[in-house]
Amino acid sequence: MSFLNDLYKDIAIDVGTSNTLIYIRGVGIVLNEPSMIARENKTGRVVAIGSDALALHEKLHPGVSTIRPLVNGVIADYESTKELVKGLIRKAKGLFGIGIRNIVISMPSGITAVEKRAVRYFAKNVGAKKVYMVTDIMASAIGLGLDIDEPMGNMIVYIGGGTTEIAVISLGGVVSNESLKLGGMDMTNAILSHFRKAYNLVISDSRAEEIKIELGSAYPLSHERSMTVRGVNVESGLPAAQTIDSLTVREIITPSINQIITAIKKSLEVLVIKPEIAVDIFNHGLYLVGGGALIPGIDRKITEETTIPVQICDDPITVVARGMGSLLEDLRKHREIYSA
Repeated sequence: MSFLNDLYKDIAIDVGTSNTLIYIRGVGIVLNEPSMIARENKTGRVVAIGSDALALHEKLHPGVSTIRPLVNGVIADYESTKELVKGLIRKAKGLFGIGIRNIVISMPSGITAVEKRAVRYFAKNVGAKKVYMVTDIMASAIGLGLDIDEPMGNMIVYIGGGTTEIAVISLGGVVSNESLKLGGMDMTNAILSHFRKAYNLVISDSRAEEIKIELGSAYPLSHERSMTVRGVNVESGLPAAQTIDSLTVREIITPSINQIITAIKKSLEVLVIKPEIAVDIFNHGLYLVGGGALIPGIDRKITEETTIPVQICDDPITVVARGMGSLLEDLRKHREIYSA
């Protein structure tokens, strides 16, 4: 049995719109790279995957196109998604042995039955003998260390790259949930759009992401900041620079944040018929996970708008992968949360 354990590994894959994480049982998270591939236009051959593809995306490479095969958390390009995950698995192959025994894969709670079948079929095609699917929300709850079977209401808000999931769970089930096709990448794209419309300046995706991280906030900062951004002027085609401050960036991303807060309020309204669960949430707050949890002041903004305290874990970006890793340790423990 020990010999077989060395040959076949149990893995979890958090395939997100912006990044993909791989967790190996007994090892932990071994990979976190962009969900992107690069193909030759003429042949369709994949020339780069993950971080290597992102590096090509930011440069001019005639004859090569980059693709993000997931849109709003679901598979938009099946073949490219398969190539992406197979390629990332190869990057971690030194820790694998010869194959995959069990795979746990995450998915948004709002996907359709057709999309769900595509996820299962895709997981089988990357070489797994047995596939377990779990929602981002349930994986997050386990990653947070919550006892999902207890008779207490817990609200989790997951803000990912392409989706926002809002759910109240109790007794191992979902009491209410909202799913938005909106996430951190929408905020990054809003920054890109602002530079083009307001300053006639084209900047790279990675630069816009950097601006969001460095200057983005959901609430006024004690000391507002600014930075100078270089790009290319649309009309002249020449390099140009523009200074932008945190106040402007906050105005750019606020519409997305407001949509998330509106969805949180909508989810809370459903609890009027379940007052005991509502009291649980008001007593110990909601849990904010995903990359969006790192936006400065977003917890304060949510509390101000909803009166509910917000808890953010130490590493909100990896909480889904860590939750799936916990499931790998005992796949029989939470059978009821796996999706058929």
